[in-house]
Amino acid sequence: MALGTFASLGIGSSGVLSWDTIDQMKEQEVKNRVNPITKKIETNMEKQTELTSLLTMMGSLNTNFKNLSDFSTYQKRSTSVEGSGVKATAGEGLAIQDIKINVKQLAQNDVNQVGMKFASRDSIFSSENTSLNFYHNGTNYNIDIKAGMSVAEVGQAITDATNGDVMGIIMKTGGDNPYQLMIQGKDSGAQNKIYFGSTLESAAMPGGHIKEGHLFINIRGANIVVDLQKIGSKIGNTAEDNAKLVSEAIQKIIDGDTTMGQIHQNNGATQQELAQLAKNGEITIGLNSTGKGLMINDSKGKDIFVTTTNVKVQAAEGVSDVSSDLGFVKTDVTSRNTPIIKGSAAQADQLSGTLTINSESIDLSTINNRTGADNAKAIADAINNNANLKDKVRADVKDGKLELYSLDGNSIMIGSSGDTAEQAKTLEAIGLRAGSYTTSQEFLAKMDITNIQKAQNAQFTYNGIEIERDKNSFDDVVSGLSLELTAVTETNKDVIVRVSRDDAGIAEEMEKFVENYNTMYNKIQELMKYDEDTGIAGVFNGNSDIRQILRQFNSIITTNDAQGNNLVKYGIYFNEDGTLKMDKEKFNSAFKEDPDAAVSFFRSSTSIVRGAETEVDGVFTKLRNTMDSLITGSNATLKLLETSLTDEQKTLNEDKTKTQESIDSRYDAMAERWSAYDQMIAKINQQAQTVTNMIQSMYSSN
Repeated sequence: MALGTFASLGIGSSGVLSWDTIDQMKEQEVKNRVNPITKKIETNMEKQTELTSLLTMMGSLNTNFKNLSDFSTYQKRSTSVEGSGVKATAGEGLAIQDIKINVKQLAQNDVNQVGMKFASRDSIFSSENTSLNFYHNGTNYNIDIKAGMSVAEVGQAITDATNGDVMGIIMKTGGDNPYQLMIQGKDSGAQNKIYFGSTLESAAMPGGHIKEGHLFINIRGANIVVDLQKIGSKIGNTAEDNAKLVSEAIQKIIDGDTTMGQIHQNNGATQQELAQLAKNGEITIGLNSTGKGLMINDSKGKDIFVTTTNVKVQAAEGVSDVSSDLGFVKTDVTSRNTPIIKGSAAQADQLSGTLTINSESIDLSTINNRTGADNAKAIADAINNNANLKDKVRADVKDGKLELYSLDGNSIMIGSSGDTAEQAKTLEAIGLRAGSYTTSQEFLAKMDITNIQKAQNAQFTYNGIEIERDKNSFDDVVSGLSLELTAVTETNKDVIVRVSRDDAGIAEEMEKFVENYNTMYNKIQELMKYDEDTGIAGVFNGNSDIRQILRQFNSIITTNDAQGNNLVKYGIYFNEDGTLKMDKEKFNSAFKEDPDAAVSFFRSSTSIVRGAETEVDGVFTKLRNTMDSLITGSNATLKLLETSLTDEQKTLNEDKTKTQESIDSRYDAMAERWSAYDQMIAKINQQAQTVTNMIQSMYSSN
């Protein structure tokens, strides 16, 4: 109905049929019919809120019931350590025991100090072009150091090239030139040692029986000869077994044992000198990172050669012998075979200018080939045919690019004739850059690298058994025990790790049970209360489902088992107000007196019924089952109550909406009827007024 229709309601009836009258009547009906429903909705919402709060509290209490009825709770362990240098954590179920640990050495990472000192991080590291070679955890790295790079840039280049496994760190050590480059491994363990200089690594050795043959290792000019027939190899050996046998044989020979081989000096190092070099780490011959092959290193970058002769291997019984190179696909590492200059592609067609190598001039204007690779080959031939460069510099071409080698170990100076611009143009055309190029071996000597912390494994004894790990924290010695080594053990003083049951954790769980029970108890009392003086009642006053909760729990808490055990024995009592309290001292005493009996009472026990073994629920298993019947699953008692409240809320909301719509509709119709009556009254009043006016006019005319 449009507003204009009822805008003048009451005018015709002199205010009798007015909006105020309708509003008053409607307001009274809303008060009588809608407000009671609203009140019920508010009460319903309060019940839902309080029930949710109660369910949360009961859920927390049920967690205690579950923990105290769970076998794993009583399998938790605590550790204590007598002595220093070891931290220990025990997992569930680890046998209760005392463990003797003696730490011989801690695992640590490799730390090396470069002897060169600098005024700042931005100081020039080298005025020569060179490279830094090192081997780390199975990988050979070649760090390109360009003339003019700063100390910080070199450090970052090392870190970037190894993805952070080896870090170049600038440290301020003090003095007039306080900055030094430290080169250190990220991870601890012997396998993470950084080997500078020359490194030769084999692939995997063959498995099976290495029957005969010789291995020759030339290092520092001396030949280490291993008689492979005497190393003890046999059928069934793995690659790891044979690599270990060969490595051990080499070490024995270096130490002076001649039963498996010997050392030929050949104007090189003596046996005693090699032994000392091995002891101080200048040379290393051992297993590679896989443990299946050998790794040979000379920290000063000197030449290494390996040869095998007449090596025969029988892989299995009944199989013919085969020849083997023991995995040495690469047999040498020498400065003569390592380019110190690697050029870029040379241009094709006519070249110009003059290339100078160690002041020797190569006329490039005579070279004119259709491809850059052919031009590079012509330049290499010119260098190799120069009598003054013979035995000093060798040139080669790889992938169409020039490579220059120092044959005498000295630097190579690259230049060109003409002014600076002409020199750059000439050298760019053949893929080279001007400057001094130093061999990595020569620059390694200038760097004067000192190892200040040796990469090593942790070594310790566990109940007398020798054990090694590459870290100081580990959990794989025995299942369930985590150890952290923090210091070397004092001489003749073992560290004792005591593993015991976590009684404190069980007592703490029992305290939480008492606390959460009391929280739930107080909440239920609040919901069920009734104050006779004020008439104020809790929202669930009179609700039998809520009232039965405490009765069910209390009947279980106060019960005795077949052996007469009860919670009072373990220090759990009821206060006068119905809450629980715990005597912790009594609990600890009773539990320690007979832990198995306590666990049986709390969790479960077995008994023989009619000849069959039957499991009898303990007190907390019963409490858990009772709680589950109240709060767990859609058919649980309080879940059904929760559902009924939700359904009731929905019904009440629908009733309220329908009632309000009914009232609104009725009074809209009433207003429409009243409007019609009002208009009729107004019309009658108007007609009556007209008659009155006519009568008055007649009287006036007479």
